Amino acid sequence: MTMQKKTIVHFLNQFFGGLGGEEKADARIALRDGSVGPGKALQSLLGDTASIAATIVSGDNYFNENMDAAVSEVVGIVRDLHPAIFVAGPAFGAGRYGTACVEACNAVSAEMGIPSVIGMHPENPGVDIYRRYKNDRVFVFPTAESVAGMQDSLRMMAAFISKVISGVSVGSASLEGYIPRGIRRLTMGRERTGAERGVAMLLAKLKGGPFISEIPVQIIEMVPPPAPLTDLAAATIAVVTTSGVVAEGNPDGFKQGHETRWAKYSIEGLRSMIEGQWEVVHRGYHTAFMHTDPNYGIPVDALVDLLDCGAFRRIYPWYYVTVGAGGEFAAMQRIGSEISRDLRSAGVDGVLLVAT
Repeated sequence: MTMQKKTIVHFLNQFFGGLGGEEKADARIALRDGSVGPGKALQSLLGDTASIAATIVSGDNYFNENMDAAVSEVVGIVRDLHPAIFVAGPAFGAGRYGTACVEACNAVSAEMGIPSVIGMHPENPGVDIYRRYKNDRVFVFPTAESVAGMQDSLRMMAAFISKVISGVSVGSASLEGYIPRGIRRLTMGRERTGAERGVAMLLAKLKGGPFISEIPVQIIEMVPPPAPLTDLAAATIAVVTTSGVVAEGNPDGFKQGHETRWAKYSIEGLRSMIEGQWEVVHRGYHTAFMHTDPNYGIPVDALVDLLDCGAFRRIYPWYYVTVGAGGEFAAMQRIGSEISRDLRSAGVDGVLLVAT
C-alpha cells in the first residue's frame, strides 16, 4: 500500500504570486490551488517527496499594514488545509516580504505545531524578528539578496523540506545550514566535558589555530548620541536622507540598491519639494508616494513652517542623499563620515535624518 504524499502550503507576496509589482502591494490575501511562481520550481525539486497543495498570496503593504488580521487569516486558511509543513518565500532582501513571511510562519507553527521553512537574505529585517521569536519549529535559510539566487535558494529549502517530511531528526543550525535563532539546549553524552572543551578552544586560540565557540557572541557597535544643541533657535539645520530622491534625470547615476556614493542637491529658495523637479531611485519601498510628494523624503515644507515660527535660524540650502537599499555597512559608514565632514565644514549645527 502506498503512503499518501504529504502536502505543503506555500506563502508568496504579490510579485512572486503573479499579481504584479508595487501597484498590487495592497492586494488582499488570496488562495490559489497548487504551486505558483517559484513554487513550481520548488515542486519540481521536491519531486514525489511532497506536494504543494495550495499557495497563499498577499500584497506586501496589505499584510504589513493589517498585521493582526492578515496573520489570523493566513492561520485560518492553513488550519483548514492541514498541511504537513508551511513554506514561505524566498523573500531575498525584501524587508516587507520577509517580515510577512516570518510573522505568518511563526503564527502557523505556534498554532498548528507544524514546521515552517523560509528563505531570505541574512540582512533582511525579518531575520531579527525570527531571532526574537525563537520558535524552534521555524527555520530561516540564508539566500542571496536578489532573485538571481532563486535556484540555489530553492534547492537548499527543498533539501531541508524533504528531510523534515521524511521524519529525520533536525540538527543544529551549524549542521543544517539555517540561520541560528539563539536557542541553546542541554545535551548529554558528549565525549568531553565543558571544561575540557573550553580549555581546548583556549589553547587553539592561543596557538592561532582554528576553533568554533559554542556560545557565539554578537558584537554590536555602540554609537553614543551626540550632545543636544544648546541653542536651537540659532542653529543651521540640514537634511540627510537615504530615500533616493535625486534631481530629475538622475544626473549622478544612482543605482536602486547597493549604492556606494552620495550627492547633494540645492533646495535654496524652495518652500516645498513640489516646486522642484525630482525623481526617486530606490528599490526598497513603494516609491509612488515619494514621486507624488518628495516632501516625504526631504520635508522642506515642514522645515519652512518651523523656520517661519523661529524654531531655528536657517535651513542649509543643500540636502544630502544616497540610496539605502541593500547598502553594505562599510559603504554606509564611509558615506556617513564623508557627509558629516562636509556638514561640519559648512558650519551646519544639526541634521534631520529622514527615515523611509
